[in-house]
Amino acid sequence: MAIVVWHWQHFGTIGNSFSENFNRTGQPFYQIFKIFYEKGFTAVEYFFLLSGFTFFWLYREPIQNRQLSFGEFWVKRFSRLWPLHFLTLLLVALFQHLYTHHHDGTSFVYPFNDIYHFILNLGFASNWGLERGLSFNAPVWVISIEILLYLVFFAVVYFGQGGLFFCFVASIASFAVALYAHHVFFTGLALFFLGGAVFHLTFLVSEELPKAKPSIYIAAALSWVLIISDFYVLNFSDSILKIGIIGKVLVIGFRFYILYPLSVCSLVLIEIDKNDFLKSLSWVGDITYSSYLLHFPLQLVFALLVSYGMLNREFYLNPVYFVIYFLILVPLSYVTFLGFERPIQNVIRNQYNRRKTAEQGSAPIKA
Repeated sequence: MAIVVWHWQHFGTIGNSFSENFNRTGQPFYQIFKIFYEKGFTAVEYFFLLSGFTFFWLYREPIQNRQLSFGEFWVKRFSRLWPLHFLTLLLVALFQHLYTHHHDGTSFVYPFNDIYHFILNLGFASNWGLERGLSFNAPVWVISIEILLYLVFFAVVYFGQGGLFFCFVASIASFAVALYAHHVFFTGLALFFLGGAVFHLTFLVSEELPKAKPSIYIAAALSWVLIISDFYVLNFSDSILKIGIIGKVLVIGFRFYILYPLSVCSLVLIEIDKNDFLKSLSWVGDITYSSYLLHFPLQLVFALLVSYGMLNREFYLNPVYFVIYFLILVPLSYVTFLGFERPIQNVIRNQYNRRKTAEQGSAPIKA
């Protein structure tokens, strides 16, 4: 949702660039959602860390114990990610075609919507360095990086690595490279393995150091107070950034190695202790992927309504349309999860399991 709010600025563009009179502070509920309008893109960082935590939690032992093959691992990821990605890719291709027809060949926001980039998108390769720029349903670039992280993760864990020390060293090394390499893969790698380290530390605290929990909760709360105070009141991080590379390390490092880990660790510890404390909010997690992939196609629908004269050019400055957009996106995402994502995921996995069972049944019995 932070990313969706961050991308609300898309409506302030004319073609591929912002209009001259675009005013970020004029967006709906700006004073409330300022942190998302200005820094919503950093939610991707949190996603990478949370992804690493989840994968180490769910897949590390099965892979190391050879209970989960690469084929089965890949089918699980493919069935979860690709079907909806393919559907939204087709939708964006269609909507962009209609949009460019009304705008002298200029596309909405993302410019590279040709056959070459369509093929890259088909293979989740839209952000591997092969692209000329952002294309089609461009937010999927995050998943493009995730695919590479999955491959690294599987190889690391398969060969018996992935302990606390390894994860922490891999994270620090990747973070150092990211400061100079300027490719988000290294940022993703740093946060993914940091998520692995947080996984180890969280269960260490839960099982062996329960008295440390209150300190972790307090530290997490204070970290968020510091972030919110800085952003809405003090703004001292800008002064720190002026120091140079050291300031950059301090500001980004605080998010990476203090704020995000403490947040994830606290939430997981609460969930472990309170059992189903957050169960009623599980639907929010269910729609995360669908809302992320559907929000730009839905923006294109609104942009087409402007093109056809059914909406005012500056409709996006009206809070009513902001609310309407989310009232469409959230239910649509939930219906998509229940009616498309989950069923087709089950079909793909069941077909793989039947094929695997059939192959095992036809294998010759060894004497």
